[in-house]
Amino acid sequence: MAKSKIQQVVCESGIIGYQCHLRDSYHDFVEFLAYSETFGLHTRLGYETENDAWHDNPIIQGSAIPSDFKKVEQNG
Repeated sequence: MAKSKIQQVVCESGIIGYQCHLRDSYHDFVEFLAYSETFGLHTRLGYETENDAWHDNPIIQGSAIPSDFKKVEQNG
């Protein structure tokens, strides 16, 4: 799978945030796991486990506002 480039986007809160593949936003699975255990990131993205989210590597969007963190649905 090709890596996505981190892009600036306007999030639902109206502030500028980022959009990229999940794995592009974290150094490695251990870092993602630490944040996910603290903030429930995998459940916010709709996954049962951290492994499921990491394996799927969805496109995500987020900002400094926690409610902006979400999975971006792909068309097609």
